[in-house]
Amino acid sequence: MARKETVSIVIPAYNAEQFIGDAIKSCFSQTYRPMEVIVVNDGSKDATVNVVESLSALVPDNNVELRLTNVHENKGAANALNLGFSNAKGDYICWLSADDMYVDKDKTQYQLEFMSKKGVHWSYFRDAYVGAAVAGATLFRPSYLSKLRILDPLFSGDSELRLMMLLFRNPVSGSSTMFKRACTEMYGQFDPVTRNVDGDGDLWMRYSALRLRLAALGGSPVFYRRHAMQTSRRKTQMLLGCELTRARMLRVLDRTGDLLRLVKKFVPFFPVVCGFKLHFERPFTSEFLFNYILDHKKAFNRIFVHAVRKSLNDVRNHTNYRLLDKSEFDKQLSAYMKSCTFKKFEGIFSKR
Repeated sequence: MARKETVSIVIPAYNAEQFIGDAIKSCFSQTYRPMEVIVVNDGSKDATVNVVESLSALVPDNNVELRLTNVHENKGAANALNLGFSNAKGDYICWLSADDMYVDKDKTQYQLEFMSKKGVHWSYFRDAYVGAAVAGATLFRPSYLSKLRILDPLFSGDSELRLMMLLFRNPVSGSSTMFKRACTEMYGQFDPVTRNVDGDGDLWMRYSALRLRLAALGGSPVFYRRHAMQTSRRKTQMLLGCELTRARMLRVLDRTGDLLRLVKKFVPFFPVVCGFKLHFERPFTSEFLFNYILDHKKAFNRIFVHAVRKSLNDVRNHTNYRLLDKSEFDKQLSAYMKSCTFKKFEGIFSKR
């Protein structure tokens, strides 16, 4: 009889005593077996460890394992995820944030079976429930382009278009993802240099650049909790982190000669991006791209070039552009470019 594949669920946790119990219990409620739940305590100062240890008595059966790994110094969610992924025994690995929950007991079962059947490297669920608590949560249906969700299959199915669209918006909920273990071992994991900001978007861009097969599943088996302590509420910090990961990706694409082809392929979507004002959400990214287009204007029609010139001016006059310090950005970008995780990606990408 063939060995049944194991699913590992990695939960990075920092000062998560208020929510971590719900997250772990939601894993215990999953129907799939065998399964392990790995909590990586990222230097918490509260009772996170005590809560996790107390739940060991609630492990539902012998085919479920709860493990706790302690990082004594807070190094950020990306590092905690890497540690959990590297120590996972599973053939498939999921990420669940400590403040989120699974609300469909068949989530991992369905996702694993779908990935196995389709032969994809990684997957996520398109929808989620969102709120302060499960009771009263509302259905959230994110998309790459607001009001044009009909185009989402185009981006999920075409890795190059997805890469370009991720420069402006990331609709993928990390807590709904599942990866083949072999994929993370071969193509890389989260980059610790990102700490708590955009480690997910960065990985999605790298996987897209490497053309790894993705499945975007229908359904909403995850509850995404909104609360005041979330990093996503810190606008300037989020803006800077997201710009840094995109800036280094663009520089690699430019260096390898791929950027012109990708920009030309994405031309039909630029008017929509600007129409929905997504270029204001990524001011330095947009400035780089618009300058690049103007530097290669002979490759584009004059009407498009004129629109890009106007959009560049609009970006430079936007509040978000002025929120970021250019010298500080350049300093941090240098560190981002030197990261071991990104260097590994560059090596794989250059040999593709």
